[in-house]
This record gives sequence, C-alpha cells and structure tokens, in this order.
Amino acid sequence: MIVAPKKYKEGTVIESDICIIGGGPAAISLALSFLNQNCQITMLAGGSWSETQKNRALNKGFINPECSHEPLEENRKRVFGGGTSVWGGRCVPFDPIDFEVRSWVPNSGWPISYHQLVPFYRTALQFCEAGENNFDARVVFPAKKSQIIDGLDNEDIVSYKLERWSPPTRFAKRYKQELKNSPDIHIYLDAHVTNINAETHADQIDSVNVIIGSSEIKITANKFILAAGGIENPRLLLSSKSAFHPSGIGNQHDHVGRYYMCHLAGTFGAVNPINRDEILFPFEVDKQGIYCRRRWWLTPKIQKQDQIANGIMYLNGPINVKNNKEPTESAVILAKSITGVLKGRSSETIWSKLKKVIKDLNEHLIYTLRNSHKVIPFFFDLGIKRITNRRLPLRLPSLKSKWLYVYFQTEHVPNRESRISLSDVKDRLGIPLPVVKVAFTELDIQTIVSAYKVFFERFIKSNQGEISYDENTVRLSVLEEMGNFSSQAHHLGTTRMSDDASKGVVDSNCKVHGISNLYIAGSSVFPTGSHANPTLTLIALSLRLANHIKRLNLSYPNSMTQTDEASRAYAKKILSGFLLLNQG
Repeated sequence: MIVAPKKYKEGTVIESDICIIGGGPAAISLALSFLNQNCQITMLAGGSWSETQKNRALNKGFINPECSHEPLEENRKRVFGGGTSVWGGRCVPFDPIDFEVRSWVPNSGWPISYHQLVPFYRTALQFCEAGENNFDARVVFPAKKSQIIDGLDNEDIVSYKLERWSPPTRFAKRYKQELKNSPDIHIYLDAHVTNINAETHADQIDSVNVIIGSSEIKITANKFILAAGGIENPRLLLSSKSAFHPSGIGNQHDHVGRYYMCHLAGTFGAVNPINRDEILFPFEVDKQGIYCRRRWWLTPKIQKQDQIANGIMYLNGPINVKNNKEPTESAVILAKSITGVLKGRSSETIWSKLKKVIKDLNEHLIYTLRNSHKVIPFFFDLGIKRITNRRLPLRLPSLKSKWLYVYFQTEHVPNRESRISLSDVKDRLGIPLPVVKVAFTELDIQTIVSAYKVFFERFIKSNQGEISYDENTVRLSVLEEMGNFSSQAHHLGTTRMSDDASKGVVDSNCKVHGISNLYIAGSSVFPTGSHANPTLTLIALSLRLANHIKRLNLSYPNSMTQTDEASRAYAKKILSGFLLLNQG
C-alpha cells in the first residue's frame, strides 16, 4: 500500500514489525524482500513521486571549505525512488581485492568476503534488470576478442572485465504495483523522520518521530532499518541525541560521519591509436539484450606492486573542435556545458556564465549550427530512445577524432578526516544541516598518477600509436580536481562496517553496535569504496541484510532457504517479463 500525505491527529502512533527509513534503491529492495513474509513493513519515504522545491531545500548543507565539494542538493533527490530517479544505470560489482585487508591502504578490509556477497549480486542484478552475474567478456562474448586493443593487455592492466547497464530501472515506478498491492507493506510518502528515539533503554530503539505535512506522529517497530543515503544516514544518527546517546546514536567511538568517500574521476591524457578500426569501443549486447561495455582495470598485482588503490580507465571523446569530426559531438559538448552552468555553484549570474561558455565554446557553436541538418535528427532519435524501455546508455564519441581521451575512475581511500558533521543551522523540520568536509591523501593522488603511467607506458611499449600525456601535468590536474570536487552522487563510508565496535558503526550484519534493533542499509556502510559505482553493491548488501533479518525471531512461516529461493524466483520473474516486453 502506498499512502499519500494526509492530516494525522497529533500524537498518532503507528505500530509495525519493521520500519524502513528511506525511499531509495536500498529501501525499496528491502521492502520487496519482505513481500509475503507475514510481517508488517512501514517505509518512510522522505519525498513523493516528484521533487518539490520545499523538499529539495531539506537536502541543503554547508561545504568546508566553500566550493571544495558540489552543493549537497545538487546530486541528491528528495523523491520516492531516491537516486534511481536520475540514475544512469551502470552496474559494476566490487572486486575481490576490495574486501581484503591491504597493508598499503589504511583502514581497508571488510568483515565479509566477496564470495559471501555473490548470491546477492545475482538477485541485485535481476532487480536492476541488468542480466546475469557474469562480468567476464571472455565468457559473455566468446566469439569476440578479449581485449579492447589487441596486444595492450598484460599482467598489470586488463580489459576483459565488463560493466552491465540497467535500462535504467526507476525503482519507485518499476515496482509501484508490487508495493501498492501488498497488504503487508505501507509506504508513507513525504514522511520525514526527525529523530530516532532510544527512550527506555540505551541498547534499544523504541520509535522514530515523523513529520507528514503539518502532523508529527510516531512509528514504533521491533526493528528499524536506516536507509536514507550516505549523507542523511549519519546526519540523522548524529542529530538523535539523548541522555543515553549524548554524542548521537552509534557514535560512542566518534565514527559516525567519518571516512566519507566518493570516487575520483577525470580525463588527463589522450591516445592516437594506429589500428582504431579494430578497437572494441562500442557497447555490446549480450544474449539477454543487456548493454555491456569494456574498460581497462588495474590488476591486484600492479595495485600491490605500486602500492596504489583500485582503478579503471575508458576511452573518452574529444574536448575541442579541432580534434572533433562529428557535429553531434559538438552539440553534446555544448549541451553538457550549458547544463553545468545551470547547476553551477558560483555567485555569478546565469547570463554572465552563459556568455562565458559561449565564448569558450564558440567553435563548437558555429560547427553545430552549420551542421544542424545532422544535429536535429540526432537529438530527435536520442529523445525517442530515451522514452523506450531499454536505450543505449550514453553517447560514445566518434572514433574519427584524432585524439581519444583516457578517462579514469579510481578509489577514494578511507580517511578519518573526510567527514559529515552537523552545523548549528537547522532546516524547516528542526534538523541541523550537515557540513561536508571532503579530504584526500597522497595515496589518492598517486593512484591516478600510477594508473596513467602504467597505461601510457604499456601503450607505447606495445607500439599502439601516439600519446599525449605528461606526468607532472596529471598531478597538477588531480590537485585542481580535488579543490573543486564533485561526488557524482557516490556518498560512501559514513557509517562504516566492522566487527570491532571500536573501528566501525555497524557489524557484518549491518546492525549498529550497541543497539539491538537498529540496522543501516546503503553505501554508508562500505568500509572501502572500490572504483565501482555503488548502486549494485548497496542493493546486494540490502538483500543480504533482509536475508539476515528473515533468519531472526520474527516467526516467519517458511524456512530461510525457501524464502531466499522465493525472493530469487520473484526477481527472475520480473526480469523475464521485462525481457519479453522489450523483445516485443
């Protein structure tokens, strides 16, 4: 059942077996996992079907120092469906090395292994409608060559690893009927949790305060799951202070909000390949109709040898018109630049910034206008594809350009000084606004520098063509990027997982240390962040959490093996129906 906002009598108390705080992919995955489990689920979604300015303002906060991170409302959506309402759809699992203790990466190591998460990756991929849990191009595409560029792969860098792409699945809309029709699930829209209450015992949560419209009510439950995102999770824990928890819930060792991680990404070098017609550059489609793409990955060998974190690289497009041979590419560059102006964070007026963009990209503008007969059909076709069930994930640059740019995405290593804290300013609901301080280490810089060095040295040694790359320029570019950082909506690590209460906020089952009935779902529990986009892994962890709770004493009628299989069968049914619709 999905409940629209309405007026409640002051002091209303709603009882539940499980209360899920949040309305994004973690929360929705959890709710779907509890279908037909003979227990009452209450989900409190802090938004409705579309985002209002009033709700968007609740995502605001402060950056320290100013402009060192994008505004907090820029990459977050206060809407039912959360980040999946604007998600690009990239599905990538973490690598086995990401779960290991790496002596050269401070604070690394998970209390669970990659193999423990594999069964949940399978189901997560089905919920994301992204096919099977196979990311090895040598197996998925056996008739094709295994390398992006023949002869470039070696023991340090390989390109047989795939990423899979969801349609992308908009979780709230895609699973609306299942959630709406369930008598056991009650989803309250525009329900804003303002406090987590430990009223009678230090080790137990009794209720949460919720504001819906102008009414304040309480939800009581046997178990609570906080699934509000990497910034809101620590914000709510820190602001829920009481006599039992004077520094906030779960914060007895001052870990809540610390170890804030994202990913570092950018384009700081280029190549001019000799045999570009043979490059495995475009998207490939597997037997299930799923779009896949290859990338270069730094192997565990080179990570250990060079003492660096995890990372991947792609070929990207030209950034100036001299190297650009496609008018549609110029049009895309213009569109992205103008969009960036409208979302910018400076104090300049939009008009003055637009004039600056037009001046800087004047050649692109002229080239686009002169070739409008090509550009207009392209954007019309792109619009049609964007409203179909499964579309090409993104526009790839033309291989006709002389220079192909090398884009990287690397791990941001856990750092205690990188953190979310609270300010003295409160939002309209009375919750202190968060303060974000993103911090980096020399290891973050060296990972990017080494990744480029490994790639370009290998490119030259294997006689693949020309390069445009300078190590000192890369280092300076990385420092500049760190001073004007964008998180790409990857908010990780702020309630980190550890079985040692002195080193983390939650244990290996995502239960908050010292609290018997409070769990946390989402990317905030990641001890390390890998190079991979977080959505697939946070869904897999949420499914694992649901499985753990189903094994506890909630008197479910089925055995756990049966419920796990039922959940997997349900996900397969969803995917099969979607594929039939797509083929039709």
